[in-house]
Amino acid sequence: MKALHFGAGNIGRGFIGKTLSESGFNVIFSDVNQDIVDAINYNKEYSVKIIGANQDKIFNVTEISAINSNNPDIIKIIASVDLITTAVGPSALDKIALIITCGIILKIKNKSEKALNIIACENKIKASSFLKKAVLKKLPIKYHDYLNKYIGFVDCSIDTIIPLVNKKDCLFLIAEDFKEWIVNITQFKGILPKIVDMKLSNNLDAFIERKLFTLNTGHAIAAYLGLIKKYKTMQEAIVDKKIRVIVRCAMEESGSVLIKNYNFKKNDHLAYIDKIFLRFENPFLSDRLERIARNPLQKLRKEERLIKPLLGTIKYQLPCFNLIKGIAAAFHYNNPNDLESTQIASLIKKQGLKNTLIEICNLHENSDALHFIISEYNTIMKTIK
Repeated sequence: MKALHFGAGNIGRGFIGKTLSESGFNVIFSDVNQDIVDAINYNKEYSVKIIGANQDKIFNVTEISAINSNNPDIIKIIASVDLITTAVGPSALDKIALIITCGIILKIKNKSEKALNIIACENKIKASSFLKKAVLKKLPIKYHDYLNKYIGFVDCSIDTIIPLVNKKDCLFLIAEDFKEWIVNITQFKGILPKIVDMKLSNNLDAFIERKLFTLNTGHAIAAYLGLIKKYKTMQEAIVDKKIRVIVRCAMEESGSVLIKNYNFKKNDHLAYIDKIFLRFENPFLSDRLERIARNPLQKLRKEERLIKPLLGTIKYQLPCFNLIKGIAAAFHYNNPNDLESTQIASLIKKQGLKNTLIEICNLHENSDALHFIISEYNTIMKTIK
């Protein structure tokens, strides 16, 4: 069994690639970073140190190779593998779609009737369905029936923390023992792949939103608040008593919406938040805030981890004070090395915060949410001057 994985970064190597290797797949990584591609092909293996509650262990990932995503030979690989996964970031999915489309066309020309399943492992709701739509736009209509019969785009929810590591060995990673990979069982084509610890579900939406609007919401808010205070790591931010309280309360505010939407038991969800906080506090997994905060445009969309929970609290007339603080802090994030950050700063300077909120978050100009965020943004502005 062969798998092609797009994105040889932390999640790609430390979670998806590792899991596929454990499951017996020969893993081919694809990335635009030629240094990483060369390192994988030279070493043909890498190590992941797993940090557990009681003991640490080293897992060696073997039977691997890599190819640059811009290498034309990748089309042949797509046409022959049994599984494709991605961890490239949602903004790169459209580029990946073009490459996958070319591979599918070659697969059709080769008259292959072998099913191919594609799982986009991104922090985006129904990323695989999004990828499918992007592929269908690029794929000639005459091939759509083939795609619907033989190509499965499987939505999933993934959850683990893998921080950046400063090591001479550029492939070495540290990962937490906790990992969660839940997939929509109804979207597979052909025989279900046997993947270690992968959970099959026919009710994926609840798991996707539970993770995105709890872990990712808390992670983002901690990062944006921490950066205002010039902190560098998640560990520094989460031990700050004021930030800690805001993050915890924001996760509970978001959780109150999830409880309403999916009938989660309150005590169970609070226990889930407790578990996430323990992961945030783990000093061995402390991640850089700039990495967590990156791509703020995506994180501030209406259906994403910050705005959607806020709109839910307003809909149900629930507390939202701490979510507001986190969102306002996100609009203060200004990193010259992050293109999306500079775009937001430029929009605020050009057209003001109100119009920027309307444009990015798709908020109504008279909405309570918009006015709450503006008020908190101005409060933060006074404290950092």
